[in-house]
Amino acid sequence: MVVNLQRPRQGICGWRGPARVLLTAVAALGVLIVPWAQAQKPSRDDVQAAYLYNFGKFVRWPEGAGRGSMVVCVAGDDSFGRTIGKLVEGEQIDGRPLTERTLDRPDGVGACSILFVGATRGNEAESFLAATEGKPILTVGDAPDFIAHGGMIQFVQVEDHVRFSVNLEACNRHSVALSSELLKVAVTVTGKAGTGGAR
Repeated sequence: MVVNLQRPRQGICGWRGPARVLLTAVAALGVLIVPWAQAQKPSRDDVQAAYLYNFGKFVRWPEGAGRGSMVVCVAGDDSFGRTIGKLVEGEQIDGRPLTERTLDRPDGVGACSILFVGATRGNEAESFLAATEGKPILTVGDAPDFIAHGGMIQFVQVEDHVRFSVNLEACNRHSVALSSELLKVAVTVTGKAGTGGAR
């Protein structure tokens, strides 16, 4: 049984804390996503799942796109999809119910609010990213060249910690706005904020 014992109560509009609020939230989630009554060090999947959950609080989609369920899609990785599914089950962000969906093919990305493409997808990552063109979908991945191929957020390993880099040019192309608080805790930020790049 996987239990999450603590959640931030407010979405991005209610956050006015220091820049490290995201890392604090992820650290708390990472520690608390553990089998019931058996504390253990969170896995990389646990930490990345916690980040994905929290990214939803620091993103603004174009008007009309941020309605209904917030769907966190995982490209083809059933095990990581299950980790995400357990984390978001029964949760909401800004009144939007959170759901998880695992995609076998890129043609299903249209329903996604957030798309995660793992490094194990290899050359398929480009196909999934191409399928998001023209759509306000936050794209996140952990392949070393994910940002170079047009992804928005790339997980990186810094010593023993999972951190992330941001590609604002990709955000601008998709009219996805990232909070300045999120950018402050990124390892690197590529490009400049535009109409959709930051807020």
